Amino acid sequence: MAQPSRHVPALMDDLVEEILLRFSPDDPASLVRAALVSKTWCRLVSGAGFRRRFRELHRTPPLLGFLCRSGNAGPFCNRAEGDARFMPAATSFRRLPHAVPPRWHAIAALHDRLLCYDMAMIKYETTDLNLFVYCPFTGEVRRLPRLVPPAMHRWGAALLGTAPGCDYDHVGFRVVVVSTKPSTGVTSAYVFSSEQNTWTLQTPIQHHDVCVRQRHSAHIGDALYFKCENNRFCVEYHIIKQQLSVISLPSDGEHWPITLMTAENGGLGLAMVEGYNLVTLSRGTSLDPEVRWGIRRVICLSKLLPAVTDRMHVAAVVDVLGIFLIGTENGLFTIDMKSNQVRKLWEGNVSRHIGDVVHYMSFCTPGGCGDFSCEPRRTAVRGNLVSGSVNKI
Repeated sequence: MAQPSRHVPALMDDLVEEILLRFSPDDPASLVRAALVSKTWCRLVSGAGFRRRFRELHRTPPLLGFLCRSGNAGPFCNRAEGDARFMPAATSFRRLPHAVPPRWHAIAALHDRLLCYDMAMIKYETTDLNLFVYCPFTGEVRRLPRLVPPAMHRWGAALLGTAPGCDYDHVGFRVVVVSTKPSTGVTSAYVFSSEQNTWTLQTPIQHHDVCVRQRHSAHIGDALYFKCENNRFCVEYHIIKQQLSVISLPSDGEHWPITLMTAENGGLGLAMVEGYNLVTLSRGTSLDPEVRWGIRRVICLSKLLPAVTDRMHVAAVVDVLGIFLIGTENGLFTIDMKSNQVRKLWEGNVSRHIGDVVHYMSFCTPGGCGDFSCEPRRTAVRGNLVSGSVNKI
């Protein structure tokens, strides 16, 4: 009788790994359950090679949830108040391992990292802008050098990878801040490099009708876009050219809260709620600002949402997934435009209590954070999932 091949266990490990690689990233708990089967499976899914192949195979990280301000917040409130809140969007991911402190507000997210600022800076009108990058999977904080101009200036910020098109980089990062001084109409761009640990001032522009209003930005192609007061203009910062410019927005945006997004043609787009319809627009090539923008889609929200109200707005757009976050007086809803699926994330008057929404996407695999063990008695970790794609920042 022939002896069993010694290579069979190794072959079985390869087959098991190929199967586990095809688990859906939208269900992070599935890999945790697989890791509990045996120490061998735990070592497979916790390895750096598995995490790398998992990212390469699935490419787009799953949407884990949204970070926002809760309390006296919202697009119709004047004061930027409220505590930080995480609203999960994945059924098997309920909370962050290291919660964001209440007074820290997220401005932008890049995979496992968050760009944040402390509300005390705004409340007490400190003279400098202090930003930091926070990893809610490890609890680590990288504080950036203080930045002048003062925090009272209107500003927005974005978190980028170390190079264009290289956003998945856990070694380094860049931060772009675009700030307007209202009294002079001068808008400046500042770029921070984690490798050099310094801020660099780019060539400013002056436009008396332009004033950056929103903390968040839209990253579309090789440019960042920042909304301005009255929604008449937006400021474009070209990442490669390192130049600022002003773009006129359609006049409809002056009457409705708008959200900047990636259009279907890959360029700059807008999303807004007009009445009971969700309307998306994209920017064309005409020189006439009113003709340059064209309507792309009109979606009747009364056919999708369980109840529609007069005060609805687009709270956020997850471009890569085609998901819109709609705020109403009855709650916060996600709408998947690819499947028309609707999910209620939060119940209450969004216009009064929710503001500054940032979507959070990340691959979650066991291991890599130092708090996931191959011992079954320690892997049932209080309902939290640990991200294996996080390294020290």
